[in-house]
Amino acid sequence: MRNILKDRITQNNRNPRILFLGDSITADGQYIRLIREWLNTHRPEWTTELIPSGVPSETVSGLSEAAHPNPRPCVHERLARELAEAAPDVVIACYGMNDGIYHPFSEERFAAYQSGMLALSTRVGEAGAGIVLMTPPPFDARSMTGELQPTDAADFSYLAPYRDYDQVLEHYADWLLSGGCPADQVIDLRTPLLELIRHERSQNAAYRYGDGIHPDTPGHRVIARTLLREWSGAELELQIDKYFGAGL
Repeated sequence: MRNILKDRITQNNRNPRILFLGDSITADGQYIRLIREWLNTHRPEWTTELIPSGVPSETVSGLSEAAHPNPRPCVHERLARELAEAAPDVVIACYGMNDGIYHPFSEERFAAYQSGMLALSTRVGEAGAGIVLMTPPPFDARSMTGELQPTDAADFSYLAPYRDYDQVLEHYADWLLSGGCPADQVIDLRTPLLELIRHERSQNAAYRYGDGIHPDTPGHRVIARTLLREWSGAELELQIDKYFGAGL
């Protein structure tokens, strides 16, 4: 699989435009701001335009749990407009956290996620942009303040999620990493974020990874570091790791 980020950012004379699509984790914007800060400081010659466009609660599957205040927005409702307005060279998309709608795994919900991701990849390619997919971050049950539900619970939601919901996200991530969805590049966020959680909890058993759904600031730093390492290649890994911290 080619490294389209490196190709279009570091080996292109024109100014590449990178559109970020995703749910509330992307809408938070922390990891995008961290990437911009690093680029401005260390690689000002990479005149890359970062275009954040995350939407809280959004899915790629079109699914929504009954207890959600309103039907969840779906990226396909806005995708054509976003692509036309941003005219991106590359789209970086991160979906999955909301797509299992905090229920136990089901083939039906998984099929909706697969269909949504395949359609996203296809539509971005038809618009002439490269597509980079990021695996969904992990769900950390120990950081949740809400009540965790057993498999046979009457219902589930983001406020009362399935206690082993991370197994669902692992299944979704494995599908992406196995090449199940055609993309120019797939980036594994799950593994380095799990390493962060394990490292922090080895130092402090009470460590909270945000609210269990949304990463804390160290989590966003890991996402930014992971993306920048993919963008820059091996020659800048040490510099990036020194800036963001490594060895988790």
